[in-house]
Amino acid sequence: MKSCCSLLLLTFMITQCFALYDADSKVIKLTKDNFKQLVLDSGEPWLVEFFAPWCGHCKALAPEYNKAAKALDGIIKIGALDMTTDGEAGQPYGVNSYPTIKFFGVNKADPIAYEGERKKNAIVDYLLDRAREIALNRLGVEIKPQPANDDSKVVVLTDSNFDEQVINSQEAWFVEFYAPWCGHCKQLQPEWNKLSHQADIPIAKVDATAQTALAKRFNIESYPTIYFFPAGNKKDTHKKYEGERNLDALLKYIKEQKPVDGQSVVTEVIQITSDEKLEQICNTLCVLGFLPSDKKDQDDALQILKKTSLSLTGRANLGWFVGEQFDDFEAELSVIGEGYPQVVAVDVNSKKFYRFKKQLTVENLNEFVRGVIKKTESGQSFSSLPRLNTQKSDL
Repeated sequence: MKSCCSLLLLTFMITQCFALYDADSKVIKLTKDNFKQLVLDSGEPWLVEFFAPWCGHCKALAPEYNKAAKALDGIIKIGALDMTTDGEAGQPYGVNSYPTIKFFGVNKADPIAYEGERKKNAIVDYLLDRAREIALNRLGVEIKPQPANDDSKVVVLTDSNFDEQVINSQEAWFVEFYAPWCGHCKQLQPEWNKLSHQADIPIAKVDATAQTALAKRFNIESYPTIYFFPAGNKKDTHKKYEGERNLDALLKYIKEQKPVDGQSVVTEVIQITSDEKLEQICNTLCVLGFLPSDKKDQDDALQILKKTSLSLTGRANLGWFVGEQFDDFEAELSVIGEGYPQVVAVDVNSKKFYRFKKQLTVENLNEFVRGVIKKTESGQSFSSLPRLNTQKSDL
């Protein structure tokens, strides 16, 4: 009799431990037998938790999930599927950790991972946003992204301009893939806008709900997803940003990034006195300063080039000459008749050179180089990189 009571008690304890959602819960119990009929074949949106009853995070979620289900009763279905007993129903959805939460909306074959806070208010806000999106889609209303602040310099990327802007450029890019209804994306927006002013690389965004080809290409399953595309070769070199989403952390991350392996980058400003040094500097895009012979004026110009080199790392190499020491070379690049300093950007890949025509400041020079990279500056063609003539003695 005692053994029988102990067995009954143990069975009761196990049952209670495994029953995260009781009969009174508004969380609907899903199984391998009813999942297709209730979720996949219905026209209703569902939020589904794939859980294991022994999972500590699942137990912590249960009270919040219960409250969210109660609040949304009659609005959006909220269900839970025990992967330890009905795992075959969840197998197609890449469930490899618990809890995994997926939203089954308009496209039931491609549910969206819920990556928000596991709190009742966050869950309710997320689902109400999704309900609104579905309703507007049914009305035929185009869902447009939230407008950025008026002073934002964030570049808007699309399926049609992404490769031209990002992949084919030599500079690094920081790109956010977002959804207009996403709460976390809205929280990131002011930080992302500020970053666009302070970063020395282009900051961009892609509406992944509208630019579906890009979303598929980069496997966007949650929002926001942020990718860093390094300077130089961008074929399969992008990496996901996993850090904090505040201005300081984002700026720090950018400064820590380096060009892709195999790309030769010079981070200092080197005086060019030979063809070997010229070829070292001008292996892709180079910025060449032709400086005055007066030491003070030369040092002032050189300081500007050195400060600029820090922000151009990975995008362009910088070198300098003493003006008139290689006059034939200068003539080939149209550095004539205007005194010094003068600056020319040389793009070896496109075989074009570009003359800098503004006052020499770090800001102006950065803007100029960015224009060269983006092909907004007008340049002159050359057949091959000019060679240096015999160096004159120091002036």
